[in-house]
Amino acid sequence: MYITELSIKRPVVAAVFSMILVVFGLFVFSKLPVRELPSGLQPPVIQVQVNYEGASAEIISSEIVEILEDVIGGVEGVKHIDSTAQIGRAEIKIEFETSIDLDVAANDVREKISRVADNLPQDAKAPEILKQSSGFTTTMWVSVSGSEKWSDLELGDYSRRFLIDSFANIKGVGRVLLGGLRSLSVRVYINPVLLAANDLTIQEVEQALRRENMSLPAGSFDGPNLELSISVDKAYKDLSSIKQLPIKKVKNSVIRLENIAEVKFGPENEKTLFKARGKDGNPNEKIVGIGIYAKSDASTVELSKRIKKRIKEIQKTLPDGLKLGIAFDRSTFIKASIFEIWKTLFIAFILVVIIIYLFLGNLKAVIVPAVALPISLISSFLGLWIFDLSINVFVLLSFILAIGIITDDSVIMTDAIYHRIENGETPLVASLRGAESITFAIISTTLVLVAVFLPLIFIEGISGTLFRETAITLTFAIVVSSFVALTLSPMLASKFLNKNMKKTKIVLKFEKYYKSFLEFYTETLNYWISKHKVIIGFMFSVVIASVLLFNFAPKELLPQEDRGVYLIVGQTDIGSSYQYTVDKAEKIERRLIPLVENEDESYKRLVLRVPGWGTGNSYNSFIIIALLDDWKDRNESAQKIMRKAMGKIVTLPQTLAFPISPQSIRVSQFRKPIQLVLQGKSYEELERWQKLIMMELRKNKNLAAIESDFSRQNPEVKFIINRKKAQDLGVSIQSINETVQTLFSGKTVTKFNQMGKEYPIILQAGIENRKKSENLTKIFVRSSTTGKLISLANLVEFEEVGSAKILARYDRQRAVTISARLVGDYTLSEALSYLEKTVNENVPEARIEWKGKSEELKETSNELFIIFALALLTAFLVMAANFNSFIHPVVIFLTVPLSIFGGIIFILLFNSSINIFSQIALVILIGISTKNSILIVDWANQLRRAGKNIQSAALEACRRRFRAIIMTSLSTMIAMVPLLVGNIGPGAGEGSRLAVGATIFGGMLISTFFTLYVTPTMYVLLTKNTKRIDAVDLQLNKELKR
Repeated sequence: MYITELSIKRPVVAAVFSMILVVFGLFVFSKLPVRELPSGLQPPVIQVQVNYEGASAEIISSEIVEILEDVIGGVEGVKHIDSTAQIGRAEIKIEFETSIDLDVAANDVREKISRVADNLPQDAKAPEILKQSSGFTTTMWVSVSGSEKWSDLELGDYSRRFLIDSFANIKGVGRVLLGGLRSLSVRVYINPVLLAANDLTIQEVEQALRRENMSLPAGSFDGPNLELSISVDKAYKDLSSIKQLPIKKVKNSVIRLENIAEVKFGPENEKTLFKARGKDGNPNEKIVGIGIYAKSDASTVELSKRIKKRIKEIQKTLPDGLKLGIAFDRSTFIKASIFEIWKTLFIAFILVVIIIYLFLGNLKAVIVPAVALPISLISSFLGLWIFDLSINVFVLLSFILAIGIITDDSVIMTDAIYHRIENGETPLVASLRGAESITFAIISTTLVLVAVFLPLIFIEGISGTLFRETAITLTFAIVVSSFVALTLSPMLASKFLNKNMKKTKIVLKFEKYYKSFLEFYTETLNYWISKHKVIIGFMFSVVIASVLLFNFAPKELLPQEDRGVYLIVGQTDIGSSYQYTVDKAEKIERRLIPLVENEDESYKRLVLRVPGWGTGNSYNSFIIIALLDDWKDRNESAQKIMRKAMGKIVTLPQTLAFPISPQSIRVSQFRKPIQLVLQGKSYEELERWQKLIMMELRKNKNLAAIESDFSRQNPEVKFIINRKKAQDLGVSIQSINETVQTLFSGKTVTKFNQMGKEYPIILQAGIENRKKSENLTKIFVRSSTTGKLISLANLVEFEEVGSAKILARYDRQRAVTISARLVGDYTLSEALSYLEKTVNENVPEARIEWKGKSEELKETSNELFIIFALALLTAFLVMAANFNSFIHPVVIFLTVPLSIFGGIIFILLFNSSINIFSQIALVILIGISTKNSILIVDWANQLRRAGKNIQSAALEACRRRFRAIIMTSLSTMIAMVPLLVGNIGPGAGEGSRLAVGATIFGGMLISTFFTLYVTPTMYVLLTKNTKRIDAVDLQLNKELKR
């Protein structure tokens, strides 16, 4: 090849090419963002919210949700519409395809909704359209804690006023949220008895609060030299001015707000609890969490450094009694995972160099592949930068896989050249002729590997995003390694290799064993090469066994990782009060505190929140986050620590609590892994179906916490208004509704300004008047005809009923979602198969969909077969074009079932699973396992062109390429050893490394051994009636000479 010949004749040219690649690779390396996972995994999500106070879930669903869904469904790129209608509120979550821009999607939704806004109920609030930042990832939670002189309200207020903006303007920050914040407000707690005693209604108090707190422009004053604007300032300067607000004048006295209500600073939301407890923590310490989210294109590690720097700056200006700490830092896991991979990469490089040294016999011979490897890897950073990728777990695992692939080309080239030097040729001549003999094989394997990876770039969805990063990384590395092998390697060989190399005792001893193995292989090959039927039967057995093992192997989206944290997600009975849930959550917390305080245990901190995240208006849920010590500081894995705490968590009466390990790729609000959606025509039909299915699911001991989002057990006090009596007394239904709503739900009536910050003034009945339904009898409304107060007890009757709190719809159909957790080693794949079977047997007419992790697994499982088929097809077609034959690729591809068989066996042997990482490894095996067969078939074809018969050519090709095959295969396998051995004890990212290492190691071990027998045997059988590969060339030359 011209480029190889040029590199040998002009060695500086080859060196300059490689130096350019290295310089630019190192230059862009510092510019690449560092993350845990690739960007683009989170789909754009738009959330539409509409408040319609007092409306039932049925009215919300029919008059708001269905109308909005009809127009939203026409927006381009919509993947799912997930809607919920609950009392007084509608929420519609619209998930788009990952290729859709979030801002464009938001504008489209806004434009569609504006067309039907006038069709919504008159009293409903205008729809709020929120861009849900699911593309952002939590980078860090900063804890703001205060001494005893700081109240939780003051702590939250200071954080909101002064700290949010300080973190929000850091480069790379997408948004900042406050967790556990009890926002400061002015609470006006009305006493209904005093209200009625002073002949007042709640509406009159509300009007007084609004009327006395207006700030309006009052024109301007024209002076002789300048114009002065006039404004009427708001009345409320401090809390005292609000208390002194005159509500009504009676004879010679004035009834003020303080006469009928308690006025004080209080939390905007009374029903939120957020607290943390560490080893040395104060149990009464107040705490607020500041959640800092990275933009989708930001480097998590770099952003973490900037946040820590900003924390140090803020610490200097904090008031006495306040301190900042880092409660959670995502970069800790990322840095630990990436460090483990860098360490593995280095160890793998050393081991590969040792293997090459043993085979080639001298350190000078190792220089060629040892130089080519870092050049190819460093150059790959240029590919990452060109395609706008990041350094993440997938990319770095690709580098480890690339070690075996990259060294193959240089090792094969070095072996071909060294063989000629051993036969007496000079290094310069051997480099030229050896390169010529092996160039076709190197180009063929490169094209096959690129053909395997190229289709992965065009796959959509989660699999597409994850596979794309690996495909681009490996493709660029392989192309560069081939370029280096065809340029730099022969040039270095011509300079460093020579025949008079002295071999050490270790090398001589290794050669002795190697030659014995070669003799054994030659003898056994002579026997098996004619056993065609046995080999064919063996291959059929391998294919059948591979299918059976694949079906038997556990399947999951992600392997179980030790992320240094586990979550306790709990809930109490439907309709439980906030305080009841807090009591139960704190009981579990108290059971775990001894573990936290014990120095021998691996706990760092507990964080408790009531209610749990993503629960809407329900208060019957909680979440406890257990943060663990760093991996290097403990001897137990997170799974083992979690199992030890299981008994303390799940045994609390009247509480359903389970520990889980967060493993989802996408944001799923800590939902259960099983999310089955039933779609039907009516909720009565769905309720009947769900009872049948849940009854069957409870028979499966591998499932726990089986629930549905549809239940008529939500306790509700129903007002039955005597409309005729209300009409006779001059009381409107609106007046009754507004009175009850304000006193029991609370209502923001105006704002209070203090130090440039506005706080809501919330009007509501005192807590003691909101605890029992009997308190409704204390409420009075005014008659519009007589002007007198009328007790609600005369107008309404109360009935306690069970109702459906939430009515859900999914993809514009009525729906219920059945959820469950997994017990023990039961995999999500097994659970989903069981659920599908259960639904088909009990309610075959039901339509089913999946959410959360269930949907993710379904997507990736279905796409795996498409990816595998595309990779096989493109590789086969490229190989057919390369060899000018459809027979030779068939021979070569017989190694693929062998590699898949070996990969699955080792997945089971190492107790791993078929997950996204092992799937990538299985696809990669298609390319790297065929390299051995290509070497044999290519050399056999060359020998046939030299005049040898098929069987002699096959036998000699196997003997000649035996060293190169064993050397390259061992290099690939030895590069996987750190991935297997390095997973002893807890470590960040050990699950992904084990999945990749076990798959590649097993696949290469089994396929290499059997390929040495299967390929030559099938080559002799299938090509015995074929012509030489250059038959057309010979015929053409013959006809041209006539």
